[in-house]
Amino acid sequence: MESDIIGILIWAIIVTITLGILTLLVIRLRQKHGQDIQLMKDSIKQERKDAVDRSRNSLKGILGEQMSPLLPEFYSKYEPSDARFLGSPIDYVIFKNMSKFDKKTKDEENPIEIVLLDVKTGKSAKLDDLQISIKNAIDGGRISFDVIKPNIENLD
Repeated sequence: MESDIIGILIWAIIVTITLGILTLLVIRLRQKHGQDIQLMKDSIKQERKDAVDRSRNSLKGILGEQMSPLLPEFYSKYEPSDARFLGSPIDYVIFKNMSKFDKKTKDEENPIEIVLLDVKTGKSAKLDDLQISIKNAIDGGRISFDVIKPNIENLD
């Protein structure tokens, strides 16, 4: 009988120790899980903030491009009425002196000059590869004027 009580006590001690270990494991896992969830929440918050900041900067850039004829940096050099917005790959084609063009004097007093203009608003904004290629084409004299007269009478 005494050996039965000792056996039961030993099993009770083993079960208690096992339950204690399992309880500690569960507590540690919950803490780790809680830390992982908090890290995920923080990461999601940071990614959302970054996305909002990028979106805000993009919108500022688009707004800056389209509103630039109203800014002193623009109208100190060009007449806003001479500018035509393209947006891509170059922001503006400016027909400088077009607003001063007079059918009587034509090009003599105010010759029209064509300017391709790109507006850069960011701190590290620079021309992309396509824009550099366009600039190189102009600098290299690879620019021309063409007229197409479609035959619309035979389109039946």
